[in-house]
Amino acid sequence: TFSDAYRKKYARYFDAKQVLYDKNYPKGLGLEGIWKGNTAKDAPLLTVYRHFDSASVHRGAIGELPRTMWVIDYPQLERIYYSLVAGYDVYGNVSHQTNVRRYMDFLRMEGEANFLAYLPAKDRLPLFKSWYLGDKHIEKKMYHIMDHEAKINYRTSYPKGEFIEKVVKKHILKSTGIAFDSINYYKEGEHPPRMPKKFRTHRDFLQGARSLTAAGTGFVKHITDHGANLMHLRIIMPDGKDRVNTLVVNRWHDNVNSLFGEEKRLDSNKDTIDIIKGSVGSYPNLFAVVHHKDMPDFFDLIVNFDGSEKDMERVKKYLLSRSDSKFWETFDWFQNHFNKADPLQAGLYDLNRYYRKVW
Repeated sequence: TFSDAYRKKYARYFDAKQVLYDKNYPKGLGLEGIWKGNTAKDAPLLTVYRHFDSASVHRGAIGELPRTMWVIDYPQLERIYYSLVAGYDVYGNVSHQTNVRRYMDFLRMEGEANFLAYLPAKDRLPLFKSWYLGDKHIEKKMYHIMDHEAKINYRTSYPKGEFIEKVVKKHILKSTGIAFDSINYYKEGEHPPRMPKKFRTHRDFLQGARSLTAAGTGFVKHITDHGANLMHLRIIMPDGKDRVNTLVVNRWHDNVNSLFGEEKRLDSNKDTIDIIKGSVGSYPNLFAVVHHKDMPDFFDLIVNFDGSEKDMERVKKYLLSRSDSKFWETFDWFQNHFNKADPLQAGLYDLNRYYRKVW
């Protein structure tokens, strides 16, 4: 099971798939090959977040422009289901779980290759290599890349972003309501704004929130623990009502192509934060409670945190340690809010991965 026998079989499968595509799509793949949805409730586009050792799947295009994208056809969807759901044994031995992980490498690269097939042929290989930095064996995996030109007219030098914008803005059914969010999404080549010096208007607060999404902000650069990827934030508004958002940390990986040595492939200077409305994930790592009037200071803390004693005192003001006397009261508040806000999907939060360091 640890041999390369499957790799050879998969290469033959991919060759046959490319021959079939070339026969049926002689002019290349166009947007008509992407499912646009049939009804308003359909989800032709999903966003997947990884939270170190868990993940969450969300309908639509939320968060920033992702580094990688998949296009999944039915045979691939079926294999993902049988590998990770129907055929997966949570209590299986190391061999079973290792083979599932190795098999997912093929499924991941197949989804990436399907996506690349919609981009200009000249851009596919450089983009594919950018997802596997430091992988010395990447040349052996080039058979995933289709060489037939796509049937899409690109007008910019950023085909990845242009493709997803064509899909979201011009292809997917408008009735699905799928659109880019106003805080986290930037066109390819754009950058987050600077933190405003003063907060007087709603626009200032929006700019402040958008500034948190820049790569390598102080908090994500200094707090690199695996248990600090999901922060559930309660904002107490002037009218007494509350808003709940989740700060999702996107940990940069040079590549995800190996079972071991993950720490060596991380780069906190490239980590980012997405600010998502509502609750994200089943394993909250941190709870934060911030009054509206303190939002500028909270923004500043996230952007400029340096681990100093002064900043740790500010952390104590907003973020709850697991030893805090108000921890269970705060947990109950977030749990009750989740139950009311999303009664269909809500479940009991699992605190096994709450941030373990105390302050």
